[in-house]
Amino acid sequence: MRLSIKPLPFFGRLLVFFVLTYLAWTPIAPAYTRLLAMLTQGFLHVVETSSDRDLNRVTELRADGTAIFFRHRLFAQVETPGIPAEWVQANLVLLIPLMLATPAPTWRARIGRLLLALGLALVLQVLDLTLTIKSFYARHLGTYSAYYYSSTSRWLYGFADAFTQAFDTQLFPFVIWAGIHFRELLGSRAATAPTAPPRPAAAVAAEHQPRRHRKATRRRRG
Repeated sequence: MRLSIKPLPFFGRLLVFFVLTYLAWTPIAPAYTRLLAMLTQGFLHVVETSSDRDLNRVTELRADGTAIFFRHRLFAQVETPGIPAEWVQANLVLLIPLMLATPAPTWRARIGRLLLALGLALVLQVLDLTLTIKSFYARHLGTYSAYYYSSTSRWLYGFADAFTQAFDTQLFPFVIWAGIHFRELLGSRAATAPTAPPRPAAAVAAEHQPRRHRKATRRRRG
């Protein structure tokens, strides 16, 4: 089975797009950090909506050029760690070159696939930030953590936070890229299989004649 993606040209394009993306991302990163913080704040407002005042919309986020900072409304005195924006956005510096380097029928199709990949990555980044924040609340707010989070939920939040931090920059970009280009990566057997030449209409018609007519035809030819 022949691959639709040729390895050497693909690798060359990937290096070029990686360098260009890395250079272009520096001025873009602060604005993207603010966008990510705003979307995460909105998502937290939805998931934290509760009739219990101690749980209702308790997270406040702010972003600067290097990190996203959060705090619990009831524990404003507790110093929470800033989440490095570089860690959250690192997967894009790999995902964008992967999407641009992969062949597509047209540039319009390639840009469409890139926008789909960026949308998926943005959703994952919002979830990553949410898990990091919730993991901190579940384990580092003393009696509040013990009262509102069970031991199982504390373990689950801790595991999910560690998993996303370990695999976000390495695994998630490849999963998104491979999922969108699944057919190209596997190749197409139908596209490479030889096509039989069309048969003459007379031969097809002869096959559908009654048997006695075919015998008579062969005797006349003989």
